[in-house]
Amino acid sequence: MNPSLFSNFYITTFITIFIFSVTAISILTATVFSYTNTISYSDHCNSFVPEAIPTTSMFTRYPFLEPVTSHYTGGQNILGPDSPSQRSILFTSTKNLFETETYDTFKIQAQLSFISSNIYQFVSNNSQFYRPLVFNLDGFWSESTNKLCMVGSAQWFSKRGKRPLKLDAVLKLNFARFISLDNSLVSGILESLASVHDSDYFEPISLIGFPPVADFKYKYSLVSNEECDGVNGNFTQEHPVASMQSLDLCSIFANRFKTYKLENRESGYPPSLPFSPSFLSLYAIQCSLQEKKLRFLVEFQDRRFTRYDQSFDPNITLIGEGTWNGAKNELCIVACHILNQSDPLGSAHVGDCSVRLTVWFPDIRSIKNTHTTEGHIWSTKKAGDDGYFEPINFQSFDHSLENYGTKYEFTKLERLRRVCPQRDAPRWKTGEYPSGYSGDMTFDMSVKHRNTITMGSAIPIFVGNQFYNSHYTVASNFNQFQAAAPSAAIGNTGRMNISYEIMFSSFINSTLEPERGIPLLSSTNNGRIQISAEGFYDSETGRLCMVGCRNRNSSKKESRNESFDCEIVVRFRFPRTNRNNGSFLITGTIQSLRERTDALYFDLLAIVSLTYTKTEAVESLWRMDLEIIMDLISGTLSCLFIIRQLFYVKKNAEMIPLISVLMMAILTLGYMVPLVLNYFKGMFSNTRYLQNIPLGGSGGLLEVNEVIAWIVTMVAFILQFRLLQLTWSAKLGNENNGKSHWNHEIRTLTVCLPIYIIGGLIMLLVNWKNNDYITSSQRSIWGDLRSYTGLTLDGFLFPQIILNIFQISKGNALSGLFYTGNTFVRLLPHAYDLLRGQINISQQFDRFYLYANPRADFYSPSWDVSIACGGVVFAVIVFLQQCFGGRFMLPKRFR
Repeated sequence: MNPSLFSNFYITTFITIFIFSVTAISILTATVFSYTNTISYSDHCNSFVPEAIPTTSMFTRYPFLEPVTSHYTGGQNILGPDSPSQRSILFTSTKNLFETETYDTFKIQAQLSFISSNIYQFVSNNSQFYRPLVFNLDGFWSESTNKLCMVGSAQWFSKRGKRPLKLDAVLKLNFARFISLDNSLVSGILESLASVHDSDYFEPISLIGFPPVADFKYKYSLVSNEECDGVNGNFTQEHPVASMQSLDLCSIFANRFKTYKLENRESGYPPSLPFSPSFLSLYAIQCSLQEKKLRFLVEFQDRRFTRYDQSFDPNITLIGEGTWNGAKNELCIVACHILNQSDPLGSAHVGDCSVRLTVWFPDIRSIKNTHTTEGHIWSTKKAGDDGYFEPINFQSFDHSLENYGTKYEFTKLERLRRVCPQRDAPRWKTGEYPSGYSGDMTFDMSVKHRNTITMGSAIPIFVGNQFYNSHYTVASNFNQFQAAAPSAAIGNTGRMNISYEIMFSSFINSTLEPERGIPLLSSTNNGRIQISAEGFYDSETGRLCMVGCRNRNSSKKESRNESFDCEIVVRFRFPRTNRNNGSFLITGTIQSLRERTDALYFDLLAIVSLTYTKTEAVESLWRMDLEIIMDLISGTLSCLFIIRQLFYVKKNAEMIPLISVLMMAILTLGYMVPLVLNYFKGMFSNTRYLQNIPLGGSGGLLEVNEVIAWIVTMVAFILQFRLLQLTWSAKLGNENNGKSHWNHEIRTLTVCLPIYIIGGLIMLLVNWKNNDYITSSQRSIWGDLRSYTGLTLDGFLFPQIILNIFQISKGNALSGLFYTGNTFVRLLPHAYDLLRGQINISQQFDRFYLYANPRADFYSPSWDVSIACGGVVFAVIVFLQQCFGGRFMLPKRFR
């Protein structure tokens, strides 16, 4: 080809692609903003915000509305009938923000998104998918009048999905740029431009919200320390208050909900609320760290388990400001009502700021005082005035993992000495165990009661007088204002006081029938059982013994001491950090000290950890590296042995009919089943606890190994399937002895199949009844099938031996390297397992045993020896059969 023609061809192609791309982008842009050409701004908005001529582009951030601080009502014919708390909006401006010839007017392009669980776009009569409704808007904003007007449209579908809809609309908002609490409410309305009888028409949508703005754009105008003076005399602080001069209020309240329990009382709640609330939630819209002031949403509902984008309900929400009072070590909040919500463009505003709240943090924590925050709310109005309510106490939930105090008061030590008497351990039982400040002290765990199992965790709170600040603790729970643990405490320090928070999910009876003895443990409303415990930890023996307390959750009004059940003892046993003889799991029990006839008695609960210790994780790295190499070598050898058999049968075609089809099928399935199971495991398995294993940089190597091992297994499967195909075809194509060969094959199947089925059933029953409880509970039929497949594959020569007996064969049907090599490959993992030592492994760690996986076959000292001996015996029998005939072991009259 002419070089110039070749060059011109590529130049022409490049120019064509470039022109096509520019055209496509232009069409897409025109489509997105086509509404600006079809809707007249002046016709719908000039009376609200006059139109102006844009000049220069601006690079400033425009205020926006986020879902959690916004709310809408109306538009049910397109948005669906949602509950108020499930409706929220997202209003964000694009980068197209311009100054205009009018001094205080700006041109803005923005998107308004409606978020609701009932918004669906229908594709056809039988299919639909969830998506937010998004309006693309264009308009002007006047800074002097605090008014915004925009026009635009959204592409949508009718409820039955028969045709697309074009929803033309005009948006009018009261939207200030520099705000304080009294003008912080953004309110307005989105109206349809279609006629009432048009299919594109939708009902007006009222919008309200509180936009987060930059600190310099917000002025705290209401709150001061004096606002919370003169508190009702009925309030007294029961516990010393934590003095935290450098308290970071923003990290505690900003961008997350803090929910508290209101005290139980029959009357005295704010009369403006539609119900008597049980919870109070605080959400800091913004926070000034320098001034120690915050802007709050105050909601009378439980926000612990709601979605983040769930909007506030204005009927049960106040808006307020808070400031930290350093003299009293408390947070003072002034809260106001949202008035005239039904008139968003007119009289809707923030007012009636007669509600006060104070929040403080107890300095001392104990086994019965595990909440970290206390406070009260009251009205500044006089009794009898409209809107007055009696003062109400509130506090954070018990068993909190957060901590803002500096001390822990151990109150159960004398009782603990009677329940857990100190005994001097024999010298041979002492060793290196985790320090009380070690990250290994916090762990996930399984909790077993008979045949039911649930999951939970155990987290230290205080070790001695120091807050447990391991990096394993959630960052938000870490008290950064406390001093770090002394360096002397890092090593083994003998016996020390320690406190824990233990939580686990409620038990569910697997038989769905009432079972006598199920623990009568009361759970919180989130379905979790929580126990606070304190006791002694001995770092020389690894033993931890504690007395525990749990809330009784009684419906009767009781004193705080009566509302706890403290007749509980908790024992944990930690593994050694130097060498733990194959055991790296933390074990323990939770036991009731009450009589069996007591209504609060519960049966013994067995505990086993579900996480690696840091030491064990480090020691496992070398084993993983070794197993990666062994796994790849074994897979490669299997491929070579199969290839050797393929070449062998190519030279000795007359021997192919003497090979057992059943044996070839077992070998083929032996490669196929792991591929299939790994596929389903990747789709459905729960790998939550894998995140608790600190493997450093080995995670990538593990993923690479899985891919390589999968490829090697796939190659072996293809080669083995080819060998199966050749064996099958040879038996079918043998005209003289084909029928005889198939008769022998059927007899072999008749003998082997019942043995395999009976053996599988026996193994299944034995595993379910005799294995450790973690295995029996979490092991599925897939895991049992995987193990029994491994055992069957270990004895892959069994069908060939039976076939040789039936057909009285004498000849080398199998290459010596094929059956001896595959026997070696199958027995090598069992030899390695004996050298590695037996490890009590939980199922969630299967993935980190890359070779001789304890869940992929039957591995134990007895099984390893038995399988190895059986494999060698099978190989010797095949060798002798090929030398002296298939019935050489029988008396001469049966040969």
